[in-house]
Amino acid sequence: MLASSKNKEQAYLMGYFRSGPGQTHKVEELHYAYSRDGLRWYELNGNRPVWASSLGDGILRDPFIGKGPDGRWHLVFTIRPMGPVIGYASSADLIHWEEEKVLPVMADIPNTVNAWAPEFSYDEVQDEFLLYWASSTGKDLSNSKHYCTRTKDWETFSATQLFYDPGFQTIDASLAEHDGKFYMAIKDESYVYEPEKYPHPPMNFMGVAERVEGPYERIPGIQTPDFTEGPEYLWIESRQKWLLLYDYWAYGKFGVMESSDMVHWSSELEEVKLRTPYRARHAAFFPVGEAELERLLERYALLAHYRTTTYAPVRVAAEETAGFLHDAFGLRTIAMWIRPERLEGRQVLYDEGDAENGLALRLQDGVVEAIVCGKGKQCSLQGEHPGLAAGKWHHVAVNFAEGGLQLFVDGKTAGSITSAVTLVHGHDCPGGYGGRFGTDAFGDSEGKDLFQGAIRHVRIYSVPLQSEDVQQLYLREVHL
Repeated sequence: MLASSKNKEQAYLMGYFRSGPGQTHKVEELHYAYSRDGLRWYELNGNRPVWASSLGDGILRDPFIGKGPDGRWHLVFTIRPMGPVIGYASSADLIHWEEEKVLPVMADIPNTVNAWAPEFSYDEVQDEFLLYWASSTGKDLSNSKHYCTRTKDWETFSATQLFYDPGFQTIDASLAEHDGKFYMAIKDESYVYEPEKYPHPPMNFMGVAERVEGPYERIPGIQTPDFTEGPEYLWIESRQKWLLLYDYWAYGKFGVMESSDMVHWSSELEEVKLRTPYRARHAAFFPVGEAELERLLERYALLAHYRTTTYAPVRVAAEETAGFLHDAFGLRTIAMWIRPERLEGRQVLYDEGDAENGLALRLQDGVVEAIVCGKGKQCSLQGEHPGLAAGKWHHVAVNFAEGGLQLFVDGKTAGSITSAVTLVHGHDCPGGYGGRFGTDAFGDSEGKDLFQGAIRHVRIYSVPLQSEDVQQLYLREVHL
């Protein structure tokens, strides 16, 4: 199947590099974000790189990732210095990248200036990968066309051939299959080098073909907004819709359109519906399985995991000005298993910060409650859930996502609310779980309000786990 075709997975990963407007603030290494709906993408590893290339100048731009029939992941990317080559690596788990090497895809094409934004699709008919990219030949970058080659093993390749040339400059092609036809989204780059001849600003248009190798014919009337590039298709199984995501590279944001049939497309969705990591550029979007996502969250989002069963308050943060449980955050999840001995009264489960800037979780007469505070503003939430049972284990979680607060009990949503609190600022308060360590985010300071029972598997994440993630976590640990 094509790397960007329909799938049954319900979790998605974004691979990207970072830069600011005009190629400033560049971090040209591989980064990850994850999503459950293809619209809200949450950065893993704190928006820091997860892997760096050692090829050439160590530059990794325009990453594209897809899985082969052998179950391995393959990564291709733009490298520097410019020339007739692209970068390649493979992985069994999206964490450890191996077999890194240069692929001299344009070595036999004279006067090649560059090889940009490579992607590939797996051709089931031919049982091989179709690898394609944009290259310019001649004196400069003003002659870009798309070329391709085929490979079964990423070791030997067919002769490079011209893949797509509409008669004007194009870069950033991406392919997907729908109902037996093959669709290409691609950037019209002609304005950049010949604005007098092609006065329309850069944007992405679409083509269609009967075979993956083409020829592709342009579909009239379909294009993304001006000054966009890097189009990528993503099938969202839960909604039975295609997304076309694209990069406003000079403006520091992404846009998205959607379709059920690849022919009738919506206008660009409202900007508030799409969240992508700060300074993310030219991203790949692809499905991952639940086990793969679990490993990625454990590796790149889990800040702490306290496994041991405890029966008294546990301090995990001292009174300090910065560091773990002191730094500002806009994204967070706290999850834990609790076995209350009694349900009456007030019992603090988690205490971070204070009523000025903080996050807290507690039981109030057997009801789970959460609160988040930022610069004195507060957002609190009381759970609506079946009664907890004394002497039995229950799973409790809260997530905070830049204004959204959501509670979960035993893997199910117990309430949600949105407020103006979008950031918990840094603070110097002590914190921990199983009791109060100062003034908590609820504003209480009298006594410790100890949790009366046992707590285990306390997890702190740097992302807001989605309802599917919390349910998976609950099901995975319910028998531990």
